[in-house]
Amino acid sequence: MKNVSKLKNAILYADAMYEGAEQAGQLDRVYDDACRLKSVLGEHEAEISKLNNPLWNNEDKIAVLKILAEKIGLHQVMFNTLQLLAQNRKLNLLLSIMDQFILRYQQRHNIAQIDVLTVVPLTDRQDLLLKEKLQKIFQKEVILNYVIDPQIIGGLVIKYGTNFIDNSIKHKLCALEQLMKGAK
Repeated sequence: MKNVSKLKNAILYADAMYEGAEQAGQLDRVYDDACRLKSVLGEHEAEISKLNNPLWNNEDKIAVLKILAEKIGLHQVMFNTLQLLAQNRKLNLLLSIMDQFILRYQQRHNIAQIDVLTVVPLTDRQDLLLKEKLQKIFQKEVILNYVIDPQIIGGLVIKYGTNFIDNSIKHKLCALEQLMKGAK
């Protein structure tokens, strides 16, 4: 299956899940479930990918998914989606579906999910100040995802969609190096 086709399928399932959650009046709860499930999928990608094995029958896959759903406390709408994916042999799209659902929810609720690279964790005060500044810039509620990256040496790198702010020491040193090379 081509990547475009996979993305289209993921969007269709995410849209259906969104509408089902909205009709059930559980949109916020299912959004929280999607975020938790995405985190679990990222941490246990190898184990989850085994659910795509065509030699497993659907009943066994659904039983495993039910245990997973109960363990992390997923809402029935989310479990219904997992069941449907197992029955349609589309569990390989699970991470993409969660991504598309989260994206749709955030777009409709004016939320910006921003990645921030830093050398050390920010203090609570720094986190609050950064969040306030970014909310003013993007005019949205902001969710910050911190990534510790010692290679940037110091400062911050902020990524949001196609927006990229690199205020790291590494970037400044590279710019200075280029300036010095041009001065010769």
